[in-house]
Formats: sequence, structure tokens, C-alpha cells
Amino acid sequence: MPEIYEPAQAMNYETIQVEHEGRVGIVYWNRPDSLNSFNQTMYAEWIEAYDAFNADPTIGAVVCTGNGRAYSSGADIGGFERSFTGGEAPVEKQPPHAAFEPWYMAEGKPTIAAVNGVAVGIGFTSILWYDVILASTKARFSARFAAIGLTPELSSSWMLPRLVGLQRAKEMMLTGRIWGAEDARDLGLVREVVEPEDLLPRAIELAAEIANNPASTLTIIKRMMMEDLLASDLSTIERRSGGNFSESRKTAQHREALLALREKRPPRYHDNEYMAELASELGQP
Repeated sequence: MPEIYEPAQAMNYETIQVEHEGRVGIVYWNRPDSLNSFNQTMYAEWIEAYDAFNADPTIGAVVCTGNGRAYSSGADIGGFERSFTGGEAPVEKQPPHAAFEPWYMAEGKPTIAAVNGVAVGIGFTSILWYDVILASTKARFSARFAAIGLTPELSSSWMLPRLVGLQRAKEMMLTGRIWGAEDARDLGLVREVVEPEDLLPRAIELAAEIANNPASTLTIIKRMMMEDLLASDLSTIERRSGGNFSESRKTAQHREALLALREKRPPRYHDNEYMAELASELGQP
């Protein structure tokens, strides 16, 4: 019996919008009046949408962007203010765990941040855990914690130096400066800068290229890269790399790649019936 899942775009959301284009799922942060600041409901709805995309075999990669002129201005400061002034918190959805936990992102489908405007606070630190960051020429980035008497969250003090280097990461975090899109690309934070009207099409194009590959292979590669970032010795990486490579040579996905090369045609990785038959021929479940 086929697995039952609820498509992300079929759910009702208050703070995000969800679409799909081909094998690409798209999430829009949708609180433009607050520059897409994150409240508890938005954290919870991101998890709901990403879980649904992860369970959906027709989706291979996910793009996130913001509605309006911001990507995200960070956490909704109302909750921070109440920690001093008291007051009753509004009723909101409660996320089951932190929205951008490193392993949660590493175990999920490939993600692309299409940064259309300001990305500050968690709007900045969350994208460090995406697989690719693209930016429009109007994008702005800031680890603005020191400037408001806070320290960086979301393990960003570990991840940012691995993306841009230790001295550059220190400069970003100790100054709280706002960096433009071109500067962020020069730092190595952003992969590509495009005009605003080209941002989402370019992100979808890249996500579709990724999503055309076998989903199971993408999952293993993402997990490997996270594990290797954390490994303390080369021998561990070497054993894991060799083991995963040997196992991948036995898969139906690799067999289909070889058949497609021989027959000079595109691989049929996402033809579920065909791939099931091929796996059965190889004695795989």
C-alpha cells in the first residue's frame, strides 16, 4: 500500500505561503508587515511545511524566500520585550523543536535560501544551515547580535567560520555590521547575486537541477558532509567515504545511471514503477 502523506501546499498556514514548481517546493515567509519576523507560529509552520516536503516523493528540493521587501528581520521582538515587562503572550502554534536545528536541516531535503532583502538575526543564522544561498542585489545580511546586547544563536558561531573563515566571521559577529549582497558574495557567504526579478527563477532552476538527482543519494551526501564537518580525524572520514561509495555502487539508482549512459537517454530516477522493477531485479526491497 503506498505511503500516505499530506502535500505541504494542501495545508492551511497563517504565516507562510507554500507552492511547488515541478520537483521544487517553495516556501515564502509571509509576515511582510513585520519584515517577516519569526514568531512561534512561523517557526511551527516552517517545520510543518518542511516535514511535508520531506515526506513527499514528488519534491526533491526546497527554496525559501520572503514576501515583501525583507527575507526576515529576525525574531519577533515582542517575546523578548515581555521577558522584561511581563504581560500575556499571544496564543500561537508551538513548534515541536527548534526550527533550524543543524541535524534537522542536514537530514532533510536540499534547501536553497533565495534572500530577497534584509536577513538579520535568525533570518541570517538560519540560512547558514541551508545548502546554497543566493541573493538579490537588494539583499542585506547582518549577525547583529552584539549591537543589541545578545550573543549569536543557532550554533552560528560554529558554522559561520566554516563558511567565510575565522577572521571574517569574527568581524561580522563582533561589529554587527550590515553587509550588502556583493560583500556577502566576496566573503564566501553567498554563492550568486542576481537582479531581484531573477532571484526566484534562478533559485528554482538550481533547485530543479539538484532535485533531478536520486533523492536517496542526495540524503546520504548531505549526511556525509555534516558528519565530515564534525569528524576529528581523517581515518573516520576515509572509512565512511569508502563504505558509502561501495554501497552506492550496488543501488538501483547507480544501475539506472549506467543504463542511461549506455542508452544515451536521461535517467528515470523518479519513475517510481520503473525504479521499483529495477530494484527488484537487483534483489533490493
